[in-house]
Amino acid sequence: MKIKKISSIFFNILLISLLGFSGLSFANSGAKEGGAGGDTAKLEAFTVNLANTDRYLQVVVTLKVASAEVAEQVKTYMPMVRHGMILILSSKDDAQIKTAEGKRELIVEIREKLNKVLKLTEHNGVTDIFFETFVIQ
Repeated sequence: MKIKKISSIFFNILLISLLGFSGLSFANSGAKEGGAGGDTAKLEAFTVNLANTDRYLQVVVTLKVASAEVAEQVKTYMPMVRHGMILILSSKDDAQIKTAEGKRELIVEIREKLNKVLKLTEHNGVTDIFFETFVIQ
């Protein structure tokens, strides 16, 4: 049992170091979203332990935002954005988020939280969330 725990700790440290968990993120102001138009802000990868399991979640998220100004605001508020994301993601267990419905509910929760952090609404702030990577291990 002790070997399994040490192995798990080693794996998590290795994963975090490979991901370069520097906390840096970037906003892509002006990037157009597949023909429909719209600005985006891509966040660096998040890796969090899930709430009630020995499992973890790795996720890469891109935010669709109402304007280039909001994308810049995401950069300005990045520490609070990342903090909010980590709190939400780490509060979930794998059963809650492995279904399509669970992911849709997570999107709504993230959008509401980030708009609260940015002091904006869904119409003039973060309008959608896109998961580029979503891995539960």
